[in-house]
Amino acid sequence: MPSLEILDDLMYKSIAVGFAFFTVATILGALWAAEAWGAYWQWDPKETWALVVWLNYAAWLHMRLVKGLRGVVASYWALVGLLVTGFAFLGVNMFLSGLHSYGEL
Repeated sequence: MPSLEILDDLMYKSIAVGFAFFTVATILGALWAAEAWGAYWQWDPKETWALVVWLNYAAWLHMRLVKGLRGVVASYWALVGLLVTGFAFLGVNMFLSGLHSYGEL
C-alpha cells in the first residue's frame, strides 16, 4: 500500500483533473442548452446539482491550494463530494423532475 502522502497527492491530482474536465463539460453543456432550449441556464435540478458538485470541488481545491488542506479532513470532504457527485449523476434523475427527467423510478 502506498504511503498516505502519495495517496493524498493522488487524490489531489485526480480531483484537479476531474474538476478541469467537469468545468469544460459544464461550459459545453451550457452552450448546447442555449442552442437546444434558448437559454444557457434554467435552474433545472440537474443543472443546479451540477453547480453544487462544481462548487464543492472548487472549494476543496481552493482549501487545498490556499489553506493547505490535507489528510483526514480532505479525505472525508472528498468522500462527501463523491456522494454528492453520485447523487447528481443518478439520484437527481431518479428522484427529482425537470428538463433532464426522462422517466421515473
